[in-house]
Amino acid sequence: MNRNQENFLLEIMVEEIPARFQADAIANLERLLSEKLEKQRIKCENVKTYVSPRRMVFSASLEQQVRAFVEEKKGPQNSAPASVIAKFLKSLGMSLEDCEEKIIDKKTFIMARIQHPQQHTRDLLPNIIASSILEMQWPKSMHWGSHAFNFVRPIRNILCMFCGKSVSVELQEIDLKSSDYTFGHRFMAPEKIFAKNPKEYMQKMKESFVIVDPIERKNIIFKEFAKIFSNPGVSVDIPEDLLNEVAGLVENPVVLLGQIPQKFMRLPEEVLITPMRVHQRYFPVRRDGQLAPFFAFVANNLAADGGKAIIRGNERVLNARLADALFFYETDLQKPLELHLENLKKIVFNEKLGTVFDRILRICCVCDFLCEEMSLGEDLQELLKRVALLSKCDLSTNMVCEFPELQGVMGGIYATMQGEDESVCSAIREQYKTVDEITTLPGALFSMADKIEIITGFFAIGKGPTGSKDPFALRRAAIGLIKIIKKYNLSLNLRNVIKKTLGLFSFVTEDLSIVEAVMSFIMDRLKVVLKESEISHAVVSAVVECVDDIRLIFSKADVLDQALKSENGEKLISSYKRSKNILEQFGDFSNCSVNRVLFVEDCERHLMDALNVLEIALQELEISKLDADVEFQTKISLCVALEEKITVFFWDILINADDEKLRCNRIGILAKLTSIFEKFLPEVAKVSIKSQ
Repeated sequence: MNRNQENFLLEIMVEEIPARFQADAIANLERLLSEKLEKQRIKCENVKTYVSPRRMVFSASLEQQVRAFVEEKKGPQNSAPASVIAKFLKSLGMSLEDCEEKIIDKKTFIMARIQHPQQHTRDLLPNIIASSILEMQWPKSMHWGSHAFNFVRPIRNILCMFCGKSVSVELQEIDLKSSDYTFGHRFMAPEKIFAKNPKEYMQKMKESFVIVDPIERKNIIFKEFAKIFSNPGVSVDIPEDLLNEVAGLVENPVVLLGQIPQKFMRLPEEVLITPMRVHQRYFPVRRDGQLAPFFAFVANNLAADGGKAIIRGNERVLNARLADALFFYETDLQKPLELHLENLKKIVFNEKLGTVFDRILRICCVCDFLCEEMSLGEDLQELLKRVALLSKCDLSTNMVCEFPELQGVMGGIYATMQGEDESVCSAIREQYKTVDEITTLPGALFSMADKIEIITGFFAIGKGPTGSKDPFALRRAAIGLIKIIKKYNLSLNLRNVIKKTLGLFSFVTEDLSIVEAVMSFIMDRLKVVLKESEISHAVVSAVVECVDDIRLIFSKADVLDQALKSENGEKLISSYKRSKNILEQFGDFSNCSVNRVLFVEDCERHLMDALNVLEIALQELEISKLDADVEFQTKISLCVALEEKITVFFWDILINADDEKLRCNRIGILAKLTSIFEKFLPEVAKVSIKSQ
């Protein structure tokens, strides 16, 4: 086999494959073919795959002959029932005499040795290819004609060449046989194309105006953009996802430029961009950072008139959409945003949770709860209530009904046009954005209130996530809530807010089990976020069990994790665990008080003195009203500083002394040590248990 020369070519030609399916489709085909070739012991090298709207292509260097080999198949144990053994033998068409016994892990199994003679690769390929096509999986599929077979789109042709000759592949399910030809571009070169190998195929496809390689199509689009927009200050927005989609819609990319009538340029930027990108797959053009009255798009046809007719057609389509948008925009502005509230009473959010208007009233209350809990002041409280009142009003506007992608965005724009406070407008605009995109505290607090209300509501009606199912995206909402608290360093009693929120649902009697279920759900998401920060599992679990305040959990977990990664911190945990284990072995130690008269070694006295000093210091810290983060950091530092005395104590002292009084006195010292940790630093105590 010439490793540098591809001798196998497979092209499956279909009707338009949706761009969003293409990458997974070609990866699936490559996996199926590779697995089946390997199973047949066919050496396969230099694999290349390509996908376009109308074709999936697989090329490789295949060995022409498969050497003879022996395949071993393990059957049941020799002690298995006769019917089981007979079924195994029947599946292989063999008798018991044809098999041998083999001992594996002290058990005797029946082992079939199947002799595979030398075969020609060409004879094996038809079944490999047909079965691979039949086994392909699609998110959505269809059948055509009278055929029951499902595929993403109708298969129109199969080109299969091996060593310069056609391979006969038959798909009986759709009455289709492979050929030695394919077709070029649908409009520019629709005639048959014959190719004997992958290299010739790629060359002839280019000559027939088909770029099979999606990466090459993207590069062509980039170069065309660079050529058209070479003037200083002029650029084009090229989102990666839109570029990938457009490259999956064409086989011969041709970039063209259309013009937008000036009357539409008074529309907000988002209103102009949405129909361009989302509906038409166009690329907005900018001049000096501002949206220009042009749009770029990618056609699939190099027209004789240079694309003038294509440009006019695309301009007509976009202008019609923008005309609708301008009408909706001007109509919406004639009605104050607040007057849309009445319409929200007709929009059902959920059968049990009521209308969107009902949600707004609940979110207003949750905003109050948050402000009261964090003592944020009446001005911010009133501002948040205004945000909540107007937040969903754009759902009943003409613009959002036509372009649902603009919900939130249009609310912010209309609020600005109607003179609302800028903080209110920003919060409305940002309500559907990710945490990283939220720029103001009011926006963050409103997003928190929205998330708390929706999580609590769905848990109240028994619709929390189960397994991998999360139809209402509550996990995403919980993670967003956690990230907002961390980003804005917000300290609050979340359990109390959730309890109050639950009381807003009139159909629910006060049920602490729902509150605990919501808290547990959020804390589970918090554990995931903390572990992504590479904080140890033991630290995460310990801190989450001891603290409800999410902001404080982040702070304590970080401090504790850093402390325990130090040498003294590790020793401290080890010493606490050792003390705890000794106390558990000793049993009842309630009467083991410490008597200084019984001290034998200086290290006993030193440790006891240090423990007394530490206890007083920790007590003073708790009543000093220090910031919780500083208090915890100081406690950790004081305890870590004690580690050397604890180590010396264990090194020099025999705890289990023969003298009962000495033994009890030393147990008393350990009891003092463990009680200090469990009272003042329960997180450390729990870490030691969870890290065992």
